[in-house]
Order: sequence, then structure tokens, then C-alpha cells
Amino acid sequence: MSKKPTYEELEAWVKELEHELMDSKKQDNTIIRLLSEEFKQLSNRSQDAIYQFDIESRTFSFFNKLFLSLYSIEESGVRVLSPKSVLLHIHPDDRAKVKAARALSFEPPNTTGDIEYRLLENNGSIRVMHDRWSVVGDPDGKPVTIEGFIRDNTWRHQVEKEFELSLHNSPIGGYIVQDARFRYVNPEFMRITGYGKDELIGTEPLHIVQPKHRSQARENCISMLKGVRQFPYEFLIDNKEGNPKWILETATSIQYQGNRAAMCYFMDISKVKQAENEHLEKEKLISVLEIAGAVGHELNNPLQVVTTCTEKLTPASDADQRQTKLYRLLKKNVEEMRKIIHKFQNITQYATKAYVCGKKIIDLDKASAQRPDKASGQD
Repeated sequence: MSKKPTYEELEAWVKELEHELMDSKKQDNTIIRLLSEEFKQLSNRSQDAIYQFDIESRTFSFFNKLFLSLYSIEESGVRVLSPKSVLLHIHPDDRAKVKAARALSFEPPNTTGDIEYRLLENNGSIRVMHDRWSVVGDPDGKPVTIEGFIRDNTWRHQVEKEFELSLHNSPIGGYIVQDARFRYVNPEFMRITGYGKDELIGTEPLHIVQPKHRSQARENCISMLKGVRQFPYEFLIDNKEGNPKWILETATSIQYQGNRAAMCYFMDISKVKQAENEHLEKEKLISVLEIAGAVGHELNNPLQVVTTCTEKLTPASDADQRQTKLYRLLKKNVEEMRKIIHKFQNITQYATKAYVCGKKIIDLDKASAQRPDKASGQD
């Protein structure tokens, strides 16, 4: 049997374990302090302002140097950081929307929020800040702290303003789409479509595109944004007055207000399309004139022979009724052939009319600029 330890041995063993535990705690505390210090140094090197706000005490339990420099105020020679100092640095016109966004993030099931606002610096200059935060709750779901990061978007905002100014002055229609909604439209785009800014912003771009062109226009736009398509695409729109217009468009992917968007250039090519159609009509007319001239020429000579022979077949006064009737029918149809050939020789425009099985044929009356009643009255 093993010998049981004495009380003195047990006491010594317990003390040894206590010393080891204390050494372990000291080591853990040292690691925690080192990590805490490293985190502070890391946060102070961050280009974002970082903060942690305790809701119950209404105090900032953690913040980095940038947050302190941006949102503190000086009172009696002392730098003070509080909810009041933060509010004083937010532009008066933006304070209401900041409060509304913060309140919205407290409503279940929301746990995050973000807002962009103008920051008033102590020297009077203005920055554009984007605040993003998370709401941390206790086990019962009650909000306890707010942890946030604030990024200075002033430079990006200035670039976007310059870009919008350039697009605003462009002689070509242009617009920006984000989340399948108009976010910006320039004056030329509004002139082409006939819609005002308030009628367009927030609406779907495809609503002005004619229904039969929507699917293809959307497919072409996506293809161009992905870099698959390299050339502009065409589609038909209806302006505010309901008039159709042919559009030539290009699309490119951009960053707008911190998120992905599409910028599209939009040109009215209706006059070009009209000129193309007129040119096509002229080409068709030339072809028709060539054919009509050939047909008229080739049929005219045989017609003269038939006409002459018909005159020689004039029945005698004592001819029977049947012979006289056949002669009149022959003469009538010879005259009808002469009128048709005359129409061929006088074609001045391209015109068609419906035929069987959905086909079309030349409309001689319209093409020769003669009304049927006038043509039938010619001798």
C-alpha cells in the first residue's frame, strides 16, 4: 500500500499549486496587457476614427486618437469628449438624419447602421464622414454598447462632385445607375427623354425602354459592364410624350458613393436612323425603277402589236352579239394592260401592300403617285 501524504506535505503541495496558478495568471495578464497595448497602437495608426460607446453611462469607453481629435471640444483648457461634443461637430442640417439612423439601428432585428454626414472642424472647414457601427446587446437583447468606425470620404466626395460636374456639362446624355435605380441624370439625358430629375431619380431605367427592346438592352448593358461586349448597343425608347427615339448607349462599371454602380452614355440617333431608312428606301426605289423600266419596255412593244391586231378585229356591223361581246372584252383588257404598263413607267416612290401568306408586293397605284380612280379613267 502507498503511504498517505502527511498534512504538511499536502499543505506544501497546495501552496506550490497556488504559486503556479499565480504565475500563470501573471503571464495571462501580461499577454492581455501586451495585446491591449498592441490593439491601442494599431487603432491609433488606423486611418478610420474608432470608438466604443457605453449606452447606459453615455460615455465613450474606448476611442482612438483620430476620433478624439475630430470629435472632442475644448472647455476651460481641457479637451472633452462626450455625446454633446460629437453632436456639435456634425453639421446642423445633418443632425436629424444622424439621430434617425442611430435610432433605426436599435429597432429589432437591426444590429448595424451607417450614415454619411458633414463634419465641422474647429478651423471651420467641412469634411464628409461615413459612420458605420454595430449595436452590441446583452443576453436579453438589450442594447449595451455601440462600436463604430468612421471613414473620411471627403476626397471621394470631391472626386464624385467633379465627375458629376463633368457629366452635367457633357453634350451627350449620361446617367448613373445603382441597385437598378437612377441615381444621377444629366441635363442632356433629361432633354432627350423629356422627363425631369424628380421623375427619374429612384426609378428603373428600363421603364422608358420600349417593352420589346428591354430584355436585349439589359443583356447588352450587363455584357458591356462585364467587359464581354466592346461596342455600343441600340434600342428604342418612348419619351415622356410617347414619341419613339432610337438610342445608342455605352456602359461602364464605376464606384459611386462608396458602392458599385454603372455609368451610361446615352445618345439620340433617331435622325441617323431616319437617314439610314431614307437611304434604304432610295435603294429599294432604284431597284424597283430598274425592274419597272425593264418590264414597261419589254411589254410595251408586244402591247402595240396586240393593240393593232385588236383594231383589225373590229366586228362588222352585222356581226353576231357573241362576237361583239368578245371583242369588247378583249379591247377592255388590252386597255387595262396599257394602263398597268403606264404605271410601271411612272413609278416615283417605293410603296408596298399586303399579299398572301404575310408577304408584300409593290403597290402600283401608290408607287406611281396615281389614284386608282384617276388611272382607271385614262384612255
